[in-house]
Amino acid sequence: MMKHCSKILIMLFLIFNLSFPVIAQVQKLSVHAHTGVAHPQEKNIPAGLETGFGFSLPLAKSLSLSFDFSYWNSTTEKQAGKLMAGKLEMAPFLLTLEYFSFKENWVNPYLLCGAGFIFSSFKVGQYISIPEVTFRQKIENGPAVLFGVGTTIRIVKNLFLFGEGKYLYRQAAGKTIITDMNLGTLTEEFSVNLSSFIFHLGARYFF
Repeated sequence: MMKHCSKILIMLFLIFNLSFPVIAQVQKLSVHAHTGVAHPQEKNIPAGLETGFGFSLPLAKSLSLSFDFSYWNSTTEKQAGKLMAGKLEMAPFLLTLEYFSFKENWVNPYLLCGAGFIFSSFKVGQYISIPEVTFRQKIENGPAVLFGVGTTIRIVKNLFLFGEGKYLYRQAAGKTIITDMNLGTLTEEFSVNLSSFIFHLGARYFF
């Protein structure tokens, strides 16, 4: 997971530098950070604390493009044919279009939609088995789409608080890998619904 995060940070750095001529012209780059909660739709995955950061570039008077990286994890409960008990980690990297209704007001509601890529990892927790047999599970990384609504509230000239509610859609393939010292390795495939409702609060600063 840390290796994937490092790649994302490098991508953010490159995008920022490639975008610098545009930023210099519009003078309205914003950076943001947020925290909240993610509610996955899969029944055996409880809600988890979500945190993230990113930056936004204006495309037009009421339209912005946001680059956002976030992270959350959850301690799963065992379910037959699905994930076992263990720790699930999610690291979405998202590009989002934000449309503001009232750009100049101190309260600005907006709509958002976008897409991105989700890095996922899973570590099986404790389980009961004979010593000759071990279990591990993998979840494939892959694309996701999202949509939602939000509101910003001006605190001072360039500092805003914001709240967002969004739905992230992601269906992923999973594998259960059973290793038996006597019989060899058996792989069983399953699907996992990683779609989640995400609610968070944050702060955004405009340069």
